[in-house]
Amino acid sequence: MSSRGDTATKSGPRWWVRILSVLVVLGLLAGAAEIALRLILPGIVAGAVRTQLKLTDDHEVEVGLGGSQLLAALGGGVGDITIEVPDAPLIEGVSADVSVHADRVPFSVTTGEITNGTAKLTVPKERLSEFAEILTQGLAQTVEVRDGGLMVGRSMELLGQEVPLSATLGLTIVDGAVEVEPRGVAAAGFDLSAEQISGATGGLLAPMLESHTFCIKDRLPAGITLTDIVFSSTGSVSVKADLNPRIASDKAQQQPGTCG
Repeated sequence: MSSRGDTATKSGPRWWVRILSVLVVLGLLAGAAEIALRLILPGIVAGAVRTQLKLTDDHEVEVGLGGSQLLAALGGGVGDITIEVPDAPLIEGVSADVSVHADRVPFSVTTGEITNGTAKLTVPKERLSEFAEILTQGLAQTVEVRDGGLMVGRSMELLGQEVPLSATLGLTIVDGAVEVEPRGVAAAGFDLSAEQISGATGGLLAPMLESHTFCIKDRLPAGITLTDIVFSSTGSVSVKADLNPRIASDKAQQQPGTCG
């Protein structure tokens, strides 16, 4: 009896050692799979982004992965992903630094849904003229970020003289459109109100002098909804947006939106 008990006592710990060994091996395999995914996925995603945006192979695309990609892969997707593309071409010759984040993107992105997708488009100060030109319908010749808004300016003939005009525009996003509100107008050497300047120029400067709504939905995919605009002390402007979960799988969400 004693011999059997001794045998059981001796063999018992060995089973635990074997189980622990298996768990260690599984842990190592999982760790290796996680590392492999983090090495492989960024290249695949970057290639897909370059293809969709029609970028050259040397155009920088940074892909950041957070959380456990192994668990996300077992669930059929990529989790906690951030994609950054500097100087990405957007609309009408305007380029911006693009940052896109999603909590989850399915491997079958053409049939599945993206979870909590957001985007941020940042226009550096050296490229603000392109952005302001759209907002002012080509009127702005100069632009800079000042006092939480855009100061735009141009020179034109006023009362028989070539006069530099400037207007500070406040911009907000309302229902996916840009609300433009002039906060101050100046004509160098003249003490004139916005109404007087508008009257003297025959309404030509209305996009700079009058409050109006600028709809950009028809220039963006329907699956992109603008949510906020931020003016940086560095002189850049950032526009934030939400992405429709089916923007990659529903062709209707990829078509240009409409302005009501």
